[in-house]
Amino acid sequence: MAEYTYESLEALLKEKLGDAMPERAMEDIHDALKITEKMEEEGWKFQLEDLSRGSMTETDWRATLKKDGKEFAGQSDHAALAVCVAVADAIVG
Repeated sequence: MAEYTYESLEALLKEKLGDAMPERAMEDIHDALKITEKMEEEGWKFQLEDLSRGSMTETDWRATLKKDGKEFAGQSDHAALAVCVAVADAIVG
Protein backbone atom coordinates (compact mmCIF):
# COMPACT_ATOMS: atom_id res chain seq x y z
CA MET A 1 0.00 0.00 0.00
CA ALA A 2 1.55 3.25 -1.14
CA GLU A 3 1.49 6.40 0.97
CA TYR A 4 -0.54 9.26 -0.49
CA THR A 5 -1.57 12.69 0.60
CA TYR A 6 -5.19 13.50 -0.09
CA GLU A 7 -4.11 15.81 -2.91
CA SER A 8 -1.68 13.36 -4.52
CA LEU A 9 -4.25 10.56 -4.41
CA GLU A 10 -6.89 12.74 -6.02
CA ALA A 11 -4.46 13.94 -8.70
CA LEU A 12 -3.36 10.39 -9.52
CA LEU A 13 -6.93 9.13 -9.83
CA LYS A 14 -7.97 12.06 -12.00
CA GLU A 15 -4.92 11.56 -14.23
CA LYS A 16 -5.44 7.81 -14.65
CA LEU A 17 -9.24 7.65 -14.73
CA GLY A 18 -10.04 10.90 -16.52
CA ASP A 19 -13.78 11.30 -17.04
CA ALA A 20 -14.41 7.93 -15.39
CA MET A 21 -13.46 9.48 -12.02
CA PRO A 22 -16.68 10.35 -10.17
CA GLU A 23 -16.56 13.89 -8.80
CA ARG A 24 -16.96 12.91 -5.13
CA ALA A 25 -15.31 9.49 -5.17
CA MET A 26 -12.94 10.35 -2.34
CA GLU A 27 -15.72 11.55 -0.04
CA ASP A 28 -18.70 9.39 -1.00
CA ILE A 29 -18.53 5.60 -0.82
CA HIS A 30 -21.29 5.30 -3.43
CA ASP A 31 -19.20 7.25 -5.94
CA ALA A 32 -16.06 5.31 -5.02
CA LEU A 33 -17.88 2.04 -5.65
CA LYS A 34 -18.69 3.19 -9.18
CA ILE A 35 -14.97 2.89 -9.94
CA THR A 36 -14.75 -0.62 -8.54
CA GLU A 37 -17.84 -1.70 -10.46
CA LYS A 38 -16.09 -0.74 -13.69
CA MET A 39 -12.94 -2.55 -12.57
CA GLU A 40 -14.97 -5.68 -11.78
CA GLU A 41 -16.21 -5.61 -15.38
CA GLU A 42 -12.52 -5.77 -16.36
CA GLY A 43 -11.93 -8.89 -14.26
CA TRP A 44 -10.97 -7.43 -10.89
CA LYS A 45 -12.38 -8.96 -7.69
CA PHE A 46 -13.32 -6.32 -5.11
CA GLN A 47 -13.93 -6.64 -1.38
CA LEU A 48 -14.68 -4.00 1.26
CA GLU A 49 -14.33 -5.13 4.86
CA ASP A 50 -15.31 -3.36 8.08
CA LEU A 51 -12.41 -4.06 10.43
CA SER A 52 -14.10 -2.38 13.39
CA ARG A 53 -17.29 -4.43 13.46
CA GLY A 54 -19.13 -4.03 16.70
CA SER A 55 -17.62 -0.67 17.60
CA MET A 56 -20.02 2.22 17.99
CA THR A 57 -17.24 4.83 17.98
CA GLU A 58 -14.42 3.53 15.76
CA THR A 59 -14.29 2.95 12.02
CA ASP A 60 -11.63 1.13 10.03
CA TRP A 61 -12.16 -0.02 6.45
CA ARG A 62 -10.04 -2.23 4.21
CA ALA A 63 -10.66 -2.33 0.47
CA THR A 64 -9.01 -5.02 -1.63
CA LEU A 65 -8.72 -5.47 -5.39
CA LYS A 66 -7.37 -8.75 -6.81
CA LYS A 67 -6.54 -9.83 -10.34
CA ASP A 68 -4.09 -12.28 -11.91
CA GLY A 69 -2.65 -13.28 -8.55
CA LYS A 70 -1.92 -9.68 -7.54
CA GLU A 71 -3.59 -7.98 -4.59
CA PHE A 72 -3.85 -4.26 -3.86
CA ALA A 73 -5.37 -2.87 -0.68
CA GLY A 74 -6.21 0.40 1.00
CA GLN A 75 -7.11 0.99 4.62
CA SER A 76 -8.66 4.07 6.19
CA ASP A 77 -11.21 5.21 8.72
CA HIS A 78 -13.17 6.50 5.68
CA ALA A 79 -14.51 3.76 3.40
CA ALA A 80 -14.28 5.91 0.25
CA LEU A 81 -10.61 6.68 0.90
CA ALA A 82 -9.80 3.01 1.49
CA VAL A 83 -11.39 2.20 -1.87
CA CYS A 84 -9.56 5.02 -3.65
CA VAL A 85 -6.18 3.94 -2.27
CA ALA A 86 -6.77 0.36 -3.40
CA VAL A 87 -7.83 1.59 -6.85
CA ALA A 88 -4.79 3.86 -7.15
CA ASP A 89 -2.40 1.07 -6.16
CA ALA A 90 -4.05 -1.31 -8.61
CA ILE A 91 -3.87 1.21 -11.45
CA VAL A 92 -0.21 2.01 -10.79
CA GLY A 93 0.57 -1.68 -10.32
